[in-house]
Amino acid sequence: MGMAALLKGLPKVASTGRAMAAKVAIRAKVLAEIGAANARVFDAFAGEGHMHKAVWSQAYDYVGCDKLFIRDDRPAFVADNRRVLRAIDLSRYNLFDLDAYGSPWEQVCIIANRRKLKPGERLGLVITEGEGMKMKMGGMSVALAQLAGVHHFMAGAGTMTAQGEIITRATNRAAKMMGGAVTRRWEASIKTGSSMHYVGFIIEAAAVQ
Repeated sequence: MGMAALLKGLPKVASTGRAMAAKVAIRAKVLAEIGAANARVFDAFAGEGHMHKAVWSQAYDYVGCDKLFIRDDRPAFVADNRRVLRAIDLSRYNLFDLDAYGSPWEQVCIIANRRKLKPGERLGLVITEGEGMKMKMGGMSVALAQLAGVHHFMAGAGTMTAQGEIITRATNRAAKMMGGAVTRRWEASIKTGSSMHYVGFIIEAAAVQ
């Protein structure tokens, strides 16, 4: 989906560039789909709170997580988010933001293994995928490779098309592990040296047979 389509109909927000605008637009779409009044957000790479100020402050419930302590009014875990995701009750949250600087796939694996969907339940997942440079060298993280069902060294993985297909396969597999399927998706790609992908998903529980 192009940038113009992502931004269409969304309120104007403060932006530090196209990447920031894409991140905010995608999160606004996911929040609207889940419903702000029902959204319970776990922000795994909370940082200084740019996404909270722009979008997640509208959600019913929110908690951030970051290794660095930020002195503001957001509730947050100050720890490695992988340890937190393995320790807490993930059923409390129905929207996960994984705005990683590099790879979010270890965190996706943890969520997929521990956050099972109940019948009729919907969940939002937002990721920043930044393994483009590594893929151009023929590699990728083991977590991404496992979810996508490919070898973690694979020639040609670094093209924008291949990277997008690998992301699709990985997220479809994660949704299946949770007992659901991806029903909506929004994506923007920034063609920098690292080929960043910003993607938002809605995952819905599979129908009971």
